[in-house]
Amino acid sequence: MSTQIAGRRKADVPDQALKWLDGRRWLLVAFGLFGALMLLLLVTAETGAGALANPTVAPDATSYVLNGVSYPIHHYNGGLRANEPLLGWTGWAYLWQAIGFGGGAAILGYYGYRSWRSRSMHPMLAVSFAAGGMFAFDPFYNWLGYFPTNPAFLHIPHGALPWSDLAPTFEPVFFFPLYIVWLVIPALIAHGLWKRLKARGFAKRGATAFMTRHPLLALIIVCKCVTFPLDLAGFRMGCVTEAFIFTQAPGPLIAGGSTGQAQWLWEPLLFELTMMGTCLLLYHGKDGLTFTERWAPRLRSFGRFPYATQFAVAWVAIGVTYVACLVGMGALRFTGQVDRIGSPWPYVDTIAYDPDKLYQQELCLPAEATREGSANWNGIRPEPSADAPCRH
Repeated sequence: MSTQIAGRRKADVPDQALKWLDGRRWLLVAFGLFGALMLLLLVTAETGAGALANPTVAPDATSYVLNGVSYPIHHYNGGLRANEPLLGWTGWAYLWQAIGFGGGAAILGYYGYRSWRSRSMHPMLAVSFAAGGMFAFDPFYNWLGYFPTNPAFLHIPHGALPWSDLAPTFEPVFFFPLYIVWLVIPALIAHGLWKRLKARGFAKRGATAFMTRHPLLALIIVCKCVTFPLDLAGFRMGCVTEAFIFTQAPGPLIAGGSTGQAQWLWEPLLFELTMMGTCLLLYHGKDGLTFTERWAPRLRSFGRFPYATQFAVAWVAIGVTYVACLVGMGALRFTGQVDRIGSPWPYVDTIAYDPDKLYQQELCLPAEATREGSANWNGIRPEPSADAPCRH
C-alpha cells in the first residue's frame, strides 16, 4: 500500500481506520452499497406509461389527431409513438440502456480492480462514484429543462417518490450509471489530451510554454474544447432517437419545432460545467495531489472514514458545478425563454408534459391528454404564438 493516503501519511491515520485501509473490506462495502441501491432501483422499476397513460388514446389505436389532421401511430418498444424510429431501427432504447449499465459497470469494474490490486482506493474510483451521485440532481435538471424521457426505459414508477415525480415523465434507472459514463469519459479524454499537449509544448519551448506556465487554465480550455462537441453530439443523438426530448426549449435550436429539437448553445454551455468540474478533479497541483486528496484530509471525518470523505469531497465538488448548471437553466425557464415546443409529442401513449399549456394551444391537444407536472411554478410563462389555433 502507498505510504500516503489522500495527502496524509499512514502514521496520521488511526489504527482502526488502517485495518480497513490495508484490507479490502472497504471496497466490498462500497460496491455492496452501490449494488444494493442499483438492485433496489431495478426490482422496483417498470416500463411503459403506467400511471401516466394517455386516456384519450386506446392501446390498439392506429392514428391520432393533431390540429384536426389524422396521423398514423407507430407501435414499437411496447408503446405508441408519433414518429417512426430513427433509420427504422427500434433498438435505440435498448442501446442507450446498454451504454449506461454496461459503460458504468466497465468504469467502476476497472477502477475497482485497480483498487483491489493496490489495496487502496484509486483516485478515479472516488471520482466515478461521485459522478454517478449526480443522479441525485437529475429530476431537477429534467424539470427545469422540460426534459421528458422515453417511457420504454426501466424507470422509477410515477408516484413512488416526490423526488422522481419531479421529472416530466419518469426517472430512468440507467441514468444512474450513465452519469458515470457521461462525465468520466470526457474528463479522461480531455485530461489525456491536455497531458500530451503540455508535454509537446514543454519539449518545444521548455518552461516558457503557455501550458507549462498556466497548466490549470490550459486544462480548462482543453476541457472546454473536448466537452462541448461531445455533449452537443450526445444530446442531439438522444433527441433524434427519442431517448429523451426537449418539449420546450430556448433558441438557438437545431431542428427547432420538431420532436428532435436540440439546443446547440445553452444546454452544452450549462451541462458542460458539470463535465468540466469532473475533469478538474483529475488535475494534480504542484504538490502532486488532486483537489480531493488535498481537501479531504482537512475534514474531521477523514480520520475514521478517509475514503468516504474523499468521495464526499468529490461529490460536493461536481455538485457545485451541477448547481451552477441548474441556476442557468432556471434563469431560462423562469424568464419565459423556453417558448419553442417540440412537435409532435412523441410518446402518444403517455400524457404530454405541458405545464405552460402550449401543447393545448399550439397543437390543440385535449386537456386530459396533458399534465402540468409537479412543482409547476414559474416567473414569466412563455406565450403561444399569435396564430396558435387553440389559443385562449
